[in-house]
Amino acid sequence: MIGTQVAITPLLEIKDPSFNPDKCAEYELMLELGVERFRFFVLESKTKHVLCLEDYSIGGLPMENKWVVWLKQLYEEHPFLNSNLWKNVSVCFNTPSFTLIPDVFFRKEYANSYLGLVQGEVPEGEHLLHHEVRKLGARNVFMVEKEIWEWFLTTYTQHVPHFIHQTSALIEGTLSLASVEKTRTLLTCYFEDDFVTLTVAKADKLLFCNKFGYKSANDMGYFVMFVLDSLGLAQENVLCNIYGETTPYSEDYQLLQKFLPYLQLGKNPTGFLLKEVFEDLPEHRYFSLYNVYFATQPPKK
Repeated sequence: MIGTQVAITPLLEIKDPSFNPDKCAEYELMLELGVERFRFFVLESKTKHVLCLEDYSIGGLPMENKWVVWLKQLYEEHPFLNSNLWKNVSVCFNTPSFTLIPDVFFRKEYANSYLGLVQGEVPEGEHLLHHEVRKLGARNVFMVEKEIWEWFLTTYTQHVPHFIHQTSALIEGTLSLASVEKTRTLLTCYFEDDFVTLTVAKADKLLFCNKFGYKSANDMGYFVMFVLDSLGLAQENVLCNIYGETTPYSEDYQLLQKFLPYLQLGKNPTGFLLKEVFEDLPEHRYFSLYNVYFATQPPKK
């Protein structure tokens, strides 16, 4: 248990009146773990109706084993998260290190080497995972704490969870939006903690995806301009959608507004039904979480 023994309460908790925890076998559960945040939503499979969304912060806990300790307490207290009857479970990890490897070059036995080019030697206690990004014909290789991965495997045993990296969800969402943008290149900026993930796509082609740590809005603005310049993109030919933990009044948003003429807060992805109980929720906030669902769907036949 967490030292204070205080019950864990969410920062945000929204439930549609039709949500019934006894019907987990008809629902899909999408979970996202960040540096300091844990979020999930529940989807009714047949209707694509979002039934529940909860968002937690675990900031302030000791670093050693904090995730497993915190998750164990949450799952002991929570009325339905620990159910083993879910139709599907997907777990998305928001970690700094990842790399995309084209399928034609990918070999499972070389996964350590692929990520080693980005991360260096894989630390003890970490585990490498890889996830197929079907729209790219590539694998997303990333690292997670081994204890957390094993904990999810022993918690959800009826169906093996899908494990993906957050960038897979962001790529999925960006490519879906870019496919309907006829004239401009699409840049999505996803803000969380002291990181921004920049994803650039044109039509059905991914041009760039990377995560940057930064301490000031000027640093963030430099990364955006560096990426656009590297790709040879004129600012007036770029549509920029903003997502994540930010607002139109943030320093980050105000700075981008100065040099990106087509800048806007993003909307919820299409394909979901969100009823009245969700109408006050900012649409740009949970872009990566919602797209976990689309990033883990089997290819259409």
